Amino acid sequence: MSQSNQHNEILYELFGALCNETITPEQHQQLEEILATDADAREKYFNYLDLHLNLDRLHDEQTDTDFEFQPHISPASQTNTLPDNVWKTSQVLLLMSALICVTVIVSFVALSQPQAPALLSQVGPTTPALDESPLAKVTQTAAVRFAEGAPLLKVGSPIEEGQEYAISAGQLQLIFANGAEVILTGPAVFESQGCEHLAVRYGACSVYAPDGAEGFTVETPLSNVVDYGTRFSVNVSEAGITDVQVIEGETDVRPVKLDPTCEIPPKRLTRGMAQRLTTNNGLVVDEIPFDKSQYVSQLPDRIVTYTTTRGPSNRAQDLKCVTVQRGGKQYQYEIEDLIGVELTHYTGRSFLTRNDGVDPGNDDHSETLRRHLLDQDHCLLTGVVNPGGATSPLTTPPVMNPVNDPRQPNTPGMAVRFHQPIVNDAGPDIVLFDLQVIVHSTTGDAFYVTPLPFSSKLKTHKVEQFDIDLASPEAQLLEKFWLHIFQQKNKNQQDAIQSISELESAIGNGGNWHVVGAKALAVGIDLSDLGVPEGQTVDGIFIQDALDNQDIVDPVFIAGFPPLKHTTEK
Repeated sequence: MSQSNQHNEILYELFGALCNETITPEQHQQLEEILATDADAREKYFNYLDLHLNLDRLHDEQTDTDFEFQPHISPASQTNTLPDNVWKTSQVLLLMSALICVTVIVSFVALSQPQAPALLSQVGPTTPALDESPLAKVTQTAAVRFAEGAPLLKVGSPIEEGQEYAISAGQLQLIFANGAEVILTGPAVFESQGCEHLAVRYGACSVYAPDGAEGFTVETPLSNVVDYGTRFSVNVSEAGITDVQVIEGETDVRPVKLDPTCEIPPKRLTRGMAQRLTTNNGLVVDEIPFDKSQYVSQLPDRIVTYTTTRGPSNRAQDLKCVTVQRGGKQYQYEIEDLIGVELTHYTGRSFLTRNDGVDPGNDDHSETLRRHLLDQDHCLLTGVVNPGGATSPLTTPPVMNPVNDPRQPNTPGMAVRFHQPIVNDAGPDIVLFDLQVIVHSTTGDAFYVTPLPFSSKLKTHKVEQFDIDLASPEAQLLEKFWLHIFQQKNKNQQDAIQSISELESAIGNGGNWHVVGAKALAVGIDLSDLGVPEGQTVDGIFIQDALDNQDIVDPVFIAGFPPLKHTTEK
């Protein structure tokens, strides 16, 4: 088989798995990488989807009589012209035959491939089907990254016995069948050998074993740590050196027998005790200072997930609700519960509209403005994007005149004012969604955020990592959209709008259909990071791109969370 044919066979295998809803996470990643770098593959992809959608459309249009068998035709009605329904049926059969040919190729390769219910076009996070009695399952993730070639896990994924897993960064929470809770922090390599047994080959884990989970064991290269109703942490280095810290309760540390002639007895550790096991011409066990900080009791406060409406292609479109962890507890906010914004300042390059391409500046409706693409809709496809930026944080109040004054130029960036002041409460106080094209930075585009009104007692905070980024299982693929770029130039010959008034009046390029896929990223902004004292409020925020690369942040939705005293825990 030629390289070209083999490449095409892989492509159609991936296309078929996508349309049949059997694509695995590994195939998902492989397909995105191919589409990002291969224009010919993208063309084949769109052609395949067109064929698939046309077949669905034709199937839906057919009536039962289209395929009804006619047992007898009278001679008087016989002509050389075939009936319309025969032509219609032939067209359908022709298209079906084409799809069958593709499917046969796909099936031939796919028969030997494992399958998992993860879709490239999936809109909301779903829970994979679990075995009737899994050893353990994933209950939470935070900025997790999986090592190359390692199985991918998401919320709800079962842990298979004897399967080795490896995370290169981030955190993963597991709950075992006996009730034991484990938080693993990357980099880490681990596997389960039963519902009461976790083997940690490398990395850090924190264990909480409630009543009923006594006897839960963490195996390391040099020991078996057996729980007796406690909280403890285990940290294993690449060389196998093992640190055990007991936060509360009791734990037996049972050293492995490296030398048949030397056996070190187990030792029971109680609250506030710590031990290190290492090798030096045999196994060595030392008492070490207790370090409570080694124990991780919960994943960090963050935006956990979000749900949306589905568009024509079954992809994400309008935001419905956001789940956020604040002060260690999760809360779910419907869109109407969030505190909206008004766009008050903008310098930048472009804006986004839905797939109809309608520019609010040219739609002859005086009540619709371009700024409303950000501040009056809940759509994750629309926004006033590519704002100006700076390479260093603000140290003086931003200039935000409605009309730019060349003698005192407006500060590059954008500003929003909340419909009501935002209180600095536990965890994230503001959520920002960013539209990120799938071939851009996985972590999202870095930006500065400054509280308004500006004060020397407050500070600018740089956001460099999104809670939900391109690699997150919770990031949802968006419907197609139109990118509108402003035609006017500034003195540096760069596309730029210098004020909120220019945003509404400037001439755009009419828009371009954005064919490369994008996802909605989300990040929670904690006002404490902006120097706001607990319980104090801000009226708005000022946003600037960090200008650390050629890509600019694309805010498509910004809102505040209500104070926790008005919020019910999820």
